[in-house]
Amino acid sequence: MHLRRAKFVLAIGWCLLASSGGGCATSKPAKWYDPFGLFAKEKEGERKVVTQDEWIKAIRQLAKAAPKLPPEQQEQASRELAQFLAKEREPITRGHMLRTLAAFPTKTAERMLQAGLRDVDQDVRVVCCDAWARRGGPEAVRVLSEVLSTDTDLDVRLAAARGLGELHDPQAIGALGLALDDDNPALQLRAIDSLRAISGKNYKTVQEWRSFAQGEKREPLTLTDRLRRLF
Repeated sequence: MHLRRAKFVLAIGWCLLASSGGGCATSKPAKWYDPFGLFAKEKEGERKVVTQDEWIKAIRQLAKAAPKLPPEQQEQASRELAQFLAKEREPITRGHMLRTLAAFPTKTAERMLQAGLRDVDQDVRVVCCDAWARRGGPEAVRVLSEVLSTDTDLDVRLAAARGLGELHDPQAIGALGLALDDDNPALQLRAIDSLRAISGKNYKTVQEWRSFAQGEKREPLTLTDRLRRLF
Protein backbone atom coordinates (compact mmCIF):
# COMPACT_ATOMS: atom_id res chain seq x y z
CA MET A 1 0.00 0.00 0.00
CA HIS A 2 1.36 3.40 -1.00
CA LEU A 3 1.88 6.06 1.65
CA ARG A 4 -0.58 8.33 -0.16
CA ARG A 5 -3.40 5.96 0.80
CA ALA A 6 -2.88 6.51 4.53
CA LYS A 7 -5.63 8.61 6.11
CA PHE A 8 -3.26 10.97 7.90
CA VAL A 9 -1.52 11.84 4.63
CA LEU A 10 -4.78 12.54 2.88
CA ALA A 11 -5.75 14.89 5.70
CA ILE A 12 -2.49 16.77 5.34
CA GLY A 13 -2.99 16.90 1.59
CA TRP A 14 -6.36 18.63 1.80
CA CYS A 15 -4.93 21.08 4.33
CA LEU A 16 -2.05 21.93 2.02
CA LEU A 17 -4.31 22.29 -0.98
CA ALA A 18 -6.36 24.88 0.87
CA SER A 19 -3.27 26.87 1.86
CA SER A 20 -1.26 26.71 -1.38
CA GLY A 21 -3.73 27.93 -3.94
CA GLY A 22 -1.64 30.99 -4.78
CA GLY A 23 1.19 28.92 -6.25
CA CYS A 24 4.88 29.78 -6.28
CA ALA A 25 6.06 33.39 -6.35
CA THR A 26 8.87 32.78 -8.87
CA SER A 27 8.19 33.15 -12.59
CA LYS A 28 9.69 29.79 -13.58
CA PRO A 29 9.59 27.56 -10.49
CA ALA A 30 11.23 24.16 -10.49
CA LYS A 31 8.63 21.43 -10.86
CA TRP A 32 8.37 18.44 -8.59
CA TYR A 33 6.15 15.41 -8.69
CA ASP A 34 4.43 14.75 -5.38
CA PRO A 35 5.64 11.32 -4.21
CA PHE A 36 3.42 11.15 -1.13
CA GLY A 37 0.09 11.99 -2.72
CA LEU A 38 -0.29 15.12 -0.62
CA PHE A 39 -2.02 16.96 -3.45
CA ALA A 40 -5.22 16.04 -5.24
CA LYS A 41 -4.98 14.15 -8.52
CA GLU A 42 -7.05 15.17 -11.53
CA LYS A 43 -7.90 11.55 -12.22
CA GLU A 44 -6.81 8.11 -11.14
CA GLY A 45 -3.33 7.24 -12.36
CA GLU A 46 -2.28 10.82 -13.14
CA ARG A 47 0.23 12.83 -11.17
CA LYS A 48 -0.24 16.49 -10.54
CA VAL A 49 2.93 18.54 -10.94
CA VAL A 50 3.72 20.67 -7.88
CA THR A 51 6.30 23.37 -7.28
CA GLN A 52 9.41 22.96 -5.20
CA ASP A 53 7.92 25.26 -2.56
CA GLU A 54 4.83 23.05 -2.32
CA TRP A 55 7.00 19.96 -2.09
CA ILE A 56 9.02 21.47 0.78
CA LYS A 57 5.81 22.48 2.54
CA ALA A 58 4.56 18.91 2.16
CA ILE A 59 7.57 17.29 3.78
CA ARG A 60 7.47 19.85 6.60
CA GLN A 61 3.91 18.74 7.30
CA LEU A 62 5.09 15.14 7.19
CA ALA A 63 7.71 15.96 9.85
CA LYS A 64 4.98 17.35 12.13
CA ALA A 65 2.89 14.20 11.67
CA ALA A 66 5.82 11.79 12.15
CA PRO A 67 5.72 11.33 15.96
CA LYS A 68 2.04 10.35 15.89
CA LEU A 69 2.36 7.66 13.22
CA PRO A 70 2.37 3.94 13.99
CA PRO A 71 5.82 2.34 13.62
CA GLU A 72 5.09 0.65 10.29
CA GLN A 73 4.03 3.95 8.70
CA GLN A 74 7.07 5.72 10.17
CA GLU A 75 9.30 3.15 8.52
CA GLN A 76 7.40 3.34 5.24
CA ALA A 77 7.64 7.13 5.13
CA SER A 78 11.34 6.97 6.02
CA ARG A 79 12.03 4.58 3.15
CA GLU A 80 10.15 6.69 0.61
CA LEU A 81 11.97 9.82 1.73
CA ALA A 82 15.30 7.97 1.56
CA GLN A 83 14.62 6.92 -2.03
CA PHE A 84 13.95 10.49 -3.12
CA LEU A 85 16.81 11.90 -1.07
CA ALA A 86 19.28 9.61 -2.82
CA LYS A 87 18.23 11.09 -6.19
CA GLU A 88 17.79 14.73 -5.15
CA ARG A 89 20.25 17.18 -6.74
CA GLU A 90 19.11 20.40 -5.08
CA PRO A 91 20.97 21.00 -1.78
CA ILE A 92 18.16 23.08 -0.26
CA THR A 93 15.66 20.29 -0.80
CA ARG A 94 18.08 17.67 0.51
CA GLY A 95 18.38 19.75 3.67
CA HIS A 96 14.60 19.84 4.15
CA MET A 97 14.42 16.09 3.62
CA LEU A 98 17.05 15.52 6.30
CA ARG A 99 15.18 17.76 8.73
CA THR A 100 12.08 15.69 8.11
CA LEU A 101 13.92 12.40 8.52
CA ALA A 102 15.18 13.59 11.91
CA ALA A 103 11.59 13.40 13.14
CA PHE A 104 11.35 9.67 12.40
CA PRO A 105 12.70 7.26 15.06
CA THR A 106 13.59 4.62 12.47
CA LYS A 107 16.77 2.83 11.42
CA THR A 108 16.27 4.04 7.85
CA ALA A 109 16.14 7.65 9.01
CA GLU A 110 19.25 7.13 11.15
CA ARG A 111 21.18 5.71 8.18
CA MET A 112 20.21 8.63 5.96
CA LEU A 113 21.17 11.16 8.64
CA GLN A 114 24.56 9.48 8.93
CA ALA A 115 24.97 9.62 5.17
CA GLY A 116 23.92 13.29 5.18
CA LEU A 117 26.99 14.14 7.24
CA ARG A 118 29.05 13.09 4.21
CA ASP A 119 27.09 15.21 1.72
CA VAL A 120 29.30 17.08 -0.77
CA ASP A 121 27.53 20.35 0.09
CA GLN A 122 28.70 21.87 3.38
CA ASP A 123 25.37 23.64 3.92
CA VAL A 124 23.60 20.27 3.82
CA ARG A 125 26.06 18.92 6.37
CA VAL A 126 25.31 21.92 8.61
CA VAL A 127 21.59 21.16 8.35
CA CYS A 128 22.32 17.54 9.14
CA CYS A 129 24.20 18.53 12.31
CA ASP A 130 21.17 20.55 13.39
CA ALA A 131 18.94 17.58 12.59
CA TRP A 132 21.03 15.27 14.76
CA ALA A 133 20.85 17.78 17.63
CA ARG A 134 17.04 17.76 17.40
CA ARG A 135 16.97 13.97 17.14
CA GLY A 136 19.04 13.58 20.30
CA GLY A 137 20.21 10.47 22.09
CA PRO A 138 23.61 8.78 22.54
CA GLU A 139 24.04 8.23 18.79
CA ALA A 140 23.68 11.98 18.21
CA VAL A 141 26.48 12.64 20.69
CA ARG A 142 28.69 10.09 18.94
CA VAL A 143 28.17 11.31 15.38
CA LEU A 144 28.41 15.01 16.21
CA SER A 145 31.59 14.39 18.19
CA GLU A 146 33.04 12.64 15.15
CA VAL A 147 32.03 15.49 12.84
CA LEU A 148 33.58 18.02 15.20
CA SER A 149 36.92 16.23 15.06
CA THR A 150 37.02 15.17 11.38
CA ASP A 151 35.09 17.54 9.10
CA THR A 152 37.25 19.97 7.13
CA ASP A 153 34.69 22.79 6.90
CA LEU A 154 34.62 25.33 9.73
CA ASP A 155 30.87 26.02 9.49
CA VAL A 156 30.12 22.31 9.77
CA ARG A 157 32.38 21.95 12.80
CA LEU A 158 30.73 24.98 14.40
CA ALA A 159 27.32 23.40 13.83
CA ALA A 160 28.51 20.14 15.37
CA ALA A 161 29.87 21.96 18.44
CA ARG A 162 26.63 23.91 18.81
CA GLY A 163 24.59 20.72 18.49
CA LEU A 164 26.60 19.00 21.21
CA GLY A 165 25.81 21.87 23.56
CA GLU A 166 22.12 21.59 22.76
CA LEU A 167 22.17 17.90 23.71
CA HIS A 168 23.31 18.74 27.27
CA ASP A 169 25.03 15.37 27.52
CA PRO A 170 28.22 15.13 29.63
CA GLN A 171 29.50 12.50 27.18
CA ALA A 172 30.20 15.37 24.75
CA ILE A 173 32.64 17.14 27.07
CA GLY A 174 35.67 15.21 25.81
CA ALA A 175 35.11 16.09 22.16
CA LEU A 176 34.43 19.73 22.97
CA GLY A 177 37.59 19.84 25.07
CA LEU A 178 39.65 18.65 22.11
CA ALA A 179 38.13 21.43 20.00
CA LEU A 180 39.67 23.94 22.39
CA ASP A 181 43.07 22.99 20.95
CA ASP A 182 42.02 24.27 17.53
CA ASP A 183 43.70 27.47 16.33
CA ASN A 184 40.41 29.04 15.22
CA PRO A 185 39.03 31.43 17.89
CA ALA A 186 35.45 31.05 16.63
CA LEU A 187 35.56 27.29 17.16
CA GLN A 188 37.12 27.73 20.60
CA LEU A 189 34.35 30.14 21.62
CA ARG A 190 31.65 27.83 20.30
CA ALA A 191 33.14 24.89 22.18
CA ILE A 192 33.24 26.97 25.37
CA ASP A 193 29.60 28.00 24.93
CA SER A 194 28.62 24.36 24.58
CA LEU A 195 30.72 23.28 27.54
CA ARG A 196 29.05 26.00 29.60
CA ALA A 197 25.60 24.81 28.48
CA ILE A 198 26.40 21.23 29.46
CA SER A 199 28.16 21.85 32.75
CA GLY A 200 26.69 25.07 34.12
CA LYS A 201 30.25 26.18 34.89
CA ASN A 202 31.56 29.65 34.11
CA TYR A 203 35.31 29.46 33.67
CA LYS A 204 36.93 32.55 32.18
CA THR A 205 39.91 31.25 30.19
CA VAL A 206 40.47 28.62 27.54
CA GLN A 207 43.02 26.93 29.78
CA GLU A 208 40.53 26.63 32.63
CA TRP A 209 37.97 25.08 30.29
CA ARG A 210 40.62 22.76 28.90
CA SER A 211 41.49 21.60 32.40
CA PHE A 212 37.81 21.05 33.18
CA ALA A 213 37.33 19.00 30.01
CA GLN A 214 40.32 16.87 30.95
CA GLY A 215 38.66 15.94 34.20
CA GLU A 216 39.94 18.42 36.74
CA LYS A 217 37.16 19.20 39.25
CA ARG A 218 38.27 22.60 40.53
CA GLU A 219 35.68 25.39 40.67
CA PRO A 220 36.05 28.61 38.63
CA LEU A 221 38.25 31.23 40.29
CA THR A 222 36.42 34.00 42.11
CA LEU A 223 37.21 37.65 41.47
CA THR A 224 39.12 37.75 44.79
CA ASP A 225 41.26 34.80 43.74
CA ARG A 226 42.08 36.49 40.44
CA LEU A 227 43.09 39.71 42.15
CA ARG A 228 45.35 37.79 44.53
CA ARG A 229 47.14 36.24 41.57
CA LEU A 230 47.82 39.68 40.13
CA PHE A 231 49.59 41.00 43.25
